[in-house]
Amino acid sequence: MKKIRTVTGDVPVDRMGVTLTHEHLLYTYPGGEHDHRSSYVLEDAVARISAELKAGMDAYGYGTLVDMTPAEVGRNPELMRRVAERTGANIIAVSGFFPERMGIPYWFRRQSVDELTDFYYRDLTEGMVFAGAATGIKAGAIKIATGQESVHPAPSPMGPNGRRIHQYEDRLIRAAARAQRKTLCCINTHTDPMDYTVTNPGVEQLEILEEEGADLGKVIVGHAFVEPRGVEQIEAIVRRGATVQVDHIGIPWRFDGDEGLDESMAGLMQVLADKGYMDQMVITYDRWFFNPRGPATQENPQLLNQGVGLGYIFETFVPRLRGKGFTDADVHRMMVENPRRLLSMDSL
Repeated sequence: MKKIRTVTGDVPVDRMGVTLTHEHLLYTYPGGEHDHRSSYVLEDAVARISAELKAGMDAYGYGTLVDMTPAEVGRNPELMRRVAERTGANIIAVSGFFPERMGIPYWFRRQSVDELTDFYYRDLTEGMVFAGAATGIKAGAIKIATGQESVHPAPSPMGPNGRRIHQYEDRLIRAAARAQRKTLCCINTHTDPMDYTVTNPGVEQLEILEEEGADLGKVIVGHAFVEPRGVEQIEAIVRRGATVQVDHIGIPWRFDGDEGLDESMAGLMQVLADKGYMDQMVITYDRWFFNPRGPATQENPQLLNQGVGLGYIFETFVPRLRGKGFTDADVHRMMVENPRRLLSMDSL
């Protein structure tokens, strides 16, 4: 039987249940681990996160969560493991980094594609490293990320290879493809909405992955719905065989108001479904359960995505989809069946 790789071990895919494909149990920014204002007590964070996640599981049937927090943005394998044990959730960690402008520590910028491939592979097969110590807690997917993620967002400039992807991002994407060929794992991506105004960053990511022999049928392109530039860009991604992720549901990000974004995304989903791409969509939030800087305030507006509740998809967004002709079976397909196919690692 096919399995997923979680932080507590391999689990048969028929035990996945409703799956959120892109979330963050704990999220900070590179360097935050050295700031007094970002310090936290591990067990307190575990208790807080677990209580919220377990309530969402009990009320809405969530069974699996992909924690897309990359290595330099607060990924804590032990925290994930404890939350999984306390709640019974299947938590899948990722190996990978954030975009070059914000992430990719200097240590990894010096490494070759082969060395980075080995890093991904060992995260997936031996376990992740935290604060210099081996944990034995394994990742179950790879994250790649591109874009000018910044305090002042702007489209990415042209990179050295004729794409709006920078040197180290390119290297990491190639390594991800090579590691995927060895493990058959899922690759889940971050694209920046600003880049869709000047190019199609999802397609650019897929071009590099394809050059290295990746299986694009096991790739999820994130954030493609957030910058509403029409369905053509999204359709160009799914035509290559990849899956597109509907995220930031109920969360305003680079857009004026969540209601407008929700309606835009639902409309694009309807067009894709009518074109026969239901098997290539997944639905998630991309919310933070806990940021050690504290709760969302006017002084910390970047924390606002903690404000959306775990019931929003089923209480607000699914009714919007029903109004556009989607059925409960369609929602099950996008939140259970499609993640089950994408996240399985049957070669390990």
